[in-house]
Amino acid sequence: MTAPAPLALCDAASDIAHRVAELLSSPEQVADTAHTAFAALPPDVLQPAWQPASLLLGHPGIALLHTRCARTDPRHAAVGHAHLAAAVTAATDAGPAAVGDLVLPARLHARAHGGYTRLLARCAEVHAGFVRAHAARLVARRQEHGPGLAYSDYDAISGLAGQARGLLAAADHGDERCAQVLRDVLGFLVGMTHPVRPAAGDGSQVPGWWCAPDRYLLPRDRAEFPKGDLNVGVAHGICGPLALLSLAHRSGHRVPGMRDAIRRMADWVLSVGHTDERGTQWPGRVAAYPEVTGEFGEPGEPRVPGEFGVPGALGEASAPSRQRRPSQETAVRSAPGWCYGTSGIAWTLHLAGQALDDHRMTMAAEDAIRALVHRPRTPAVSVDPGFCHGRAGILHTVARMAAVGASTELWSAADGLAHELVAEFDPRTPFGYRQALPPSSASKPAPHRVHHPGLLDGAAGIALVLADYADARRGTACEDANGWEASGWDAAFLMS
Repeated sequence: MTAPAPLALCDAASDIAHRVAELLSSPEQVADTAHTAFAALPPDVLQPAWQPASLLLGHPGIALLHTRCARTDPRHAAVGHAHLAAAVTAATDAGPAAVGDLVLPARLHARAHGGYTRLLARCAEVHAGFVRAHAARLVARRQEHGPGLAYSDYDAISGLAGQARGLLAAADHGDERCAQVLRDVLGFLVGMTHPVRPAAGDGSQVPGWWCAPDRYLLPRDRAEFPKGDLNVGVAHGICGPLALLSLAHRSGHRVPGMRDAIRRMADWVLSVGHTDERGTQWPGRVAAYPEVTGEFGEPGEPRVPGEFGVPGALGEASAPSRQRRPSQETAVRSAPGWCYGTSGIAWTLHLAGQALDDHRMTMAAEDAIRALVHRPRTPAVSVDPGFCHGRAGILHTVARMAAVGASTELWSAADGLAHELVAEFDPRTPFGYRQALPPSSASKPAPHRVHHPGLLDGAAGIALVLADYADARRGTACEDANGWEASGWDAAFLMS
């Protein structure tokens, strides 16, 4: 057992979560303020705008916060319903692609307060049809054009991994139509783990999730990765599909080859980690065909760095025949956050270790989080309180890992992060917290600050993290299989 955190810190974290919820109590006011804030950003700042129907960027994510707060203050149930109603209206205008973002918040609200039977049934029908069509288009494209993906084909934000999040929630509640489409998606992702030999390469194989340079949206990506790349992170990389497969496996939704696919993905992620005196961290992206092979030697003879030492140390499936491993010299270093960094990657490896019943993999994930909390922070993380890139996402992962391992060391680190976020709350701002956007150029070193109410980067995500931290630290949480708060909202990030 760990020593309890100061009761005052837990009380303050819970209080601020509810104060943020109060600031987000009017859907109309929240939408107006967010729209105005994003419209005022300089044109050279790349940032997704307020999207009212989006789970990560709009009303559905805010509804999750109110459903969570309604446990101790029933008034929030009606506010959560109001945000869901606003999301339904927005999704009607946005079309079928937006419907899947309603499934998780509506399901969690219905679990706590009842209702939504017709809404959930209709959402499941529309969403299943949309995802089935998306998967079919990807299969047809692969048959016509050969290998080569775009991140948005498969990722956790807008691709199959993220879309299947809603399918998994519906399938877990007995929707056979969603369960069938989920099986189609799982089958596609399993197939994506087999190595391919791109025509534009040097003749050697790369993992099947290789992203082709002609699919990049940004010219700078084509300049940096002229032969394509392999994305590691959760938001846009292979850890999104890996998390989905691991969670589906745990829930009993399985397809042929799934366990081997989880092994291939997880071992590849381990293989591209870089170990220093503190421990392991990961690049965000690596070149598919590096110009310098560095310590990895010749193609087809990969060597896993760190304690795993040799191919197959975690199982024979970890070293596909003649498959190129990228060199560390070509790695793009990542931040520690959820989207591309150590916290998101390590938690995904923990889920994979559970699915494979591989204690060494789960321990490697925990060791990476221990290393993370002892590393100096990058300036970007130090100023960003949000979930995606900043400290809230790190706090959530550290606290989750602390609960799994009953680690005094990790709970102490979580306390420090929670204290920072509590101190950063500013009641003078519209939502209590502001997102910190990276500077647009070296000549403008100060980050841009924007009032963001949403789940991914904004106040709702921070408040949910603080609420779960407080309950877990007190030992009053309703626990899931991982010994953690079972509210389920972090399924939005493929964490549960």
